[in-house]
Amino acid sequence: MLALAPAVGAVGAVGAGAAGGGTAGGSVNGVAGYGAAGTAQGLNPCVGTIREEPSSTTLISIQGARGGDKTPAVLLGVRPNGSVVGVHDEAAAGRWWAYDVDPLPNGDLLMATTEPGISVLERVDPATGEHVAVDRLRNVEDAHDVDYLGDGEYVTVDKGDERNRVVVYNRTEGEIVWEWRFDEHTDRFPRDGGGPYGDDWTHVNDVDEIEDGVFMVSVRNFDQTIAIDRETKEVVWTLGADDDYEVMNEQHNPDYLEGENGTGTVLIADSLNDRVVEYAREDGGWERTWVLEGGDLDEPRDADRLPNGNTLVTDRRGQRILEVTPRGEVVWEFYAPWQPYDAERVGTDPGSEGPTMRRIGAEGTHQMRGSAGYDVERIEACSAFITGWDGGSRLVPDDELWGSAGDGSGTDGPDGPGGDAGTDRTYTTVPPGSAGRSIGRISPAVGAVVGVAVVALVGGFVVWWRR
Repeated sequence: MLALAPAVGAVGAVGAGAAGGGTAGGSVNGVAGYGAAGTAQGLNPCVGTIREEPSSTTLISIQGARGGDKTPAVLLGVRPNGSVVGVHDEAAAGRWWAYDVDPLPNGDLLMATTEPGISVLERVDPATGEHVAVDRLRNVEDAHDVDYLGDGEYVTVDKGDERNRVVVYNRTEGEIVWEWRFDEHTDRFPRDGGGPYGDDWTHVNDVDEIEDGVFMVSVRNFDQTIAIDRETKEVVWTLGADDDYEVMNEQHNPDYLEGENGTGTVLIADSLNDRVVEYAREDGGWERTWVLEGGDLDEPRDADRLPNGNTLVTDRRGQRILEVTPRGEVVWEFYAPWQPYDAERVGTDPGSEGPTMRRIGAEGTHQMRGSAGYDVERIEACSAFITGWDGGSRLVPDDELWGSAGDGSGTDGPDGPGGDAGTDRTYTTVPPGSAGRSIGRISPAVGAVVGVAVVALVGGFVVWWRR
């Protein structure tokens, strides 16, 4: 078991039913009866409500924080019936946090992670769980999100002290080619607003290109989502205002949708309001058209609108992923301690590609219902199940793999020649045994090194609240 895992006891044997997706009975750590009939019930305590099985695997990134304690940062794949495909161990590769994950056109998974003091952009092969490319951006700190723009360019965010900014990194050139600094816009973001200036002042936590050359950016500490024109650097529109908690309160991961007649719509994980909200842009202003609340939602961190109209919600402090209908019924649920950050459904675009609630006639406020509920024993058993996993680091089943391998041209994934400009880069698969290893197969030497590093860092570097 991984050295970073909380001490919750040994995990019972995982049979073919749980590992392979079949039905199984039994218990884990004496915990029985979890999950719905026809799932990996009993052997997998992470299974919650399952009323409808999705058509494909769900990818889940787990940041790795339990209160002020550091826990493993991982990426896992979960089948429609709740059984686990595999677990990719970021901690074994020396990563500290695990954040956003997106499928690339060539089928690889693009992930934003960190090492102490720097941000890491990496590509993971879903068929093996191994890293196939790694970029260390030494002048970018704690980037929560990264999106591929094409032609070797990526847009990400920098939360480094006194340089909160949005940046475009060109992998071919090995350097940052564009930036938008918040300290150059203090008319909108005053230094006495947000958080402490010089110490994660804005907590910019998400960026998406919503149309050609326009970036939508989440500025959490200012309770705002803004759109920036890349060419002019002008702010095109703003949703929310500092301390206007009626609109949103320290939000995460907004997604942009288009409603009827091209109406701009934003779906937001309204974190400290414990809800998910949707706003439509009307006559230069915003109208709240949909709210999902209740059901013990606890600081949701991500919400994606699926093609079927349901919403895939990452409930951060509820330690779970939920698929919820437009009117609030939970139809699929998987527990993912500690602090799930992002969830993506294989075969759908990164973020949201489904309809707005106005388009399907489901406007209004809806109470979430039907979750299996938070239970300490369940969550502890689930944590042990995941951190004790020894079933491999493959993330997506063969029949769900998509795309084709990159050809090195940079046209279908992150690629390019060598270079530095403040980065360290790897272009080939990391040698076996050094990364992409399943959590249950970490060598004592690696465990000892990681354990020592964690003890040293946690002592004076407990930064879990930088979420």
